[in-house]
Amino acid sequence: MSGSSYKYGALATLLFLSLPLTAVDKKKEPVVVVPTYQGINLGFELGRPLLGLLSSDKGYSVKADVNLKNTWFPTFEMGYSSYDKTAESGTQCLASGTYYKLGVNKSLVYLGNKAQNMFYAGAHYGFSSFSYTLNNLSWYSNYWGDNALMNITNQRGVVGWLELTIGVRVDVWGPFSLGWSGQYKSTLHVSGGATSDPPYIPGYGENLKPMAGLALHLYYKLPF
Repeated sequence: MSGSSYKYGALATLLFLSLPLTAVDKKKEPVVVVPTYQGINLGFELGRPLLGLLSSDKGYSVKADVNLKNTWFPTFEMGYSSYDKTAESGTQCLASGTYYKLGVNKSLVYLGNKAQNMFYAGAHYGFSSFSYTLNNLSWYSNYWGDNALMNITNQRGVVGWLELTIGVRVDVWGPFSLGWSGQYKSTLHVSGGATSDPPYIPGYGENLKPMAGLALHLYYKLPF
């Protein structure tokens, strides 16, 4: 056998022997299949009840989210809010009612097999039907500017708004976790009384467009 033939034969042998190793190296890692249902978390708002001890805006809320594949979290929230504030002019605003929020969050980063620690973003639709009263409204009764006071009582308000959310949730102990979130809100439709617009909206805040908010929740993961 010539020298060149020997070299070609040795090269072919090496290539043949390396094929199994190459196949093993290129073998893909097994794909981890995450079950669709990963549990339900109940959230109890902590921020508003605590701040309500010091402010005119009081209330509470409860929310639930369903963990789907550690990625999507459909959410539903319901709460109650009351408001009692008197401006420097003497005008008093009273408002109270329930509100609801429905939407979905998406995890951007998570740790843990059940997304116990998570950074997320989401979008929600908020809705509130409530009553409000405006006392000591000033108005001018004639051309000479005589000042008079009037009350607008038991008005009905119906408001819907869009809420964009970004937040973080961290595991604290066992099934409990804490979550902080920031919201950017903007009203979509506002209806009030025949002669007034609601200055305050339960679950939204002052009737300004846009609005920002912060929330703190304690979460409990249901055992099923």
